[in-house]
Amino acid sequence: MASSRQSVLASRHKALGSKLEDWIGMGTAWSYNQDVNDEHRAVRFAAGLFDVSGLKKVHVTGPDAMAVLNHVCTRDLTLVYPGKSAYAVICDENGGFTDDCIMYHIAPNRWLMVHGGGTAQEQLRKSAEGKNVQVLFDDDLHNVSLQGPKAVHFLNEHTPVDLKSLRYFHQVPTTLFGRHCMISRTGYSGERGYEIFAKGDDVGHIWDNVLEKGKSIGILPCSFNCLDMIRVESALLFYPYDLTEENDAWEAGLGFAVSKKKQADYRGKAALLAREGELEVIL
Repeated sequence: MASSRQSVLASRHKALGSKLEDWIGMGTAWSYNQDVNDEHRAVRFAAGLFDVSGLKKVHVTGPDAMAVLNHVCTRDLTLVYPGKSAYAVICDENGGFTDDCIMYHIAPNRWLMVHGGGTAQEQLRKSAEGKNVQVLFDDDLHNVSLQGPKAVHFLNEHTPVDLKSLRYFHQVPTTLFGRHCMISRTGYSGERGYEIFAKGDDVGHIWDNVLEKGKSIGILPCSFNCLDMIRVESALLFYPYDLTEENDAWEAGLGFAVSKKKQADYRGKAALLAREGELEVIL
């Protein structure tokens, strides 16, 4: 299947042996010419670097940005202050699981929604109708993820901010190896890790420096096959492989991502809340 989107890191993945299989429209490194078990050990004992730029990034700005996003997802975004983010579920009208995302509050009236292969943007467009909000899909914004116990010490040596004090699900604008980026303490591994958001012109420089300067401490480039291994070990679900619209947040064990005291309405809210406790958890 031909991909309609391309990471600027594509040539680097090919040099490592990847055939760039498609994932949600982007050629993605599902394997390299190296033992995936070595990648797995790197994440667990050192750190592994993933290109997760296939995730879709959407800027949502304007006076109604928070209200619109609050209508899209299950989390109470009024509690998410600038510099903080939140993992959230996106429902269809029946309360079924149709996507998940991380909502990053960048600054007042400025958010970044990062989501996977579901209908998040479709739901966002519906909620944005008639609102004072601007929605911009940004495929130039790449994100790479350094996951593993050595990630914090390694990155801390190459950025002016103190990453050791950056709390879980918080993010900060900074530079890394002299290039502008945003570093978020998030990931998909079960290990302490960081996601690095950078423009296409900068992400190659960051990728190369992480691998070059991190080689001596065991940092490796890691494939999506490795990502599958570590996220399964950590009981992290992957839409639409592990769950679909036939499931809901309760059944998927994602009740923590549903703000039960949230006053604002959101798509599928009544149906979702009515189903709490009815279904067995699938994990």
